[in-house]
Amino acid sequence: MAVAAIGTAAVERCRIPDALARPTWTARPTWTVRTVHDGDTVTCVDTQGGKHKIRLLGIDAPEAAQAWGRESSEALSRKVAGGRVVVISRGYDQHGRLLGTLWIDDRDINREMVAEGHAWVFGRIAPDPDLVEAESAARREGRGLWAESHPEEPSHWRASHPWQP
Repeated sequence: MAVAAIGTAAVERCRIPDALARPTWTARPTWTVRTVHDGDTVTCVDTQGGKHKIRLLGIDAPEAAQAWGRESSEALSRKVAGGRVVVISRGYDQHGRLLGTLWIDDRDINREMVAEGHAWVFGRIAPDPDLVEAESAARREGRGLWAESHPEEPSHWRASHPWQP
């Protein structure tokens, strides 16, 4: 019961006020989530049927083979799988994935993933202050991966586990 209350409180802090949310989000087209690849990557289909692989902007979730990787992926799946999202994009990454923030109604899904302890803040230069605050709170309260004694940052894990062709 206490865990559910902490999770709910974290999600509630991820909501934006109705006065700010309604005019912006109701006018934007929604895309359908087709695949959740892991805790920070999904594939969506846009309103014209085009497929887009989207890397969630500003967050870095554990890799599938890494500790908490499965839990992170499952958390994102519960939030968005098969659902409709608004995607606010910020260009593309080096792998050709669209960089974006996912919104469901007035919920910032990227921020929820960090606030619930399913992902780190990604970006050493000028990270999003809202994401930084969400990660700090998750760490303090031992949510998600922060319940572990020494969680390994995904970038460090990737460096020690290079992809082999």
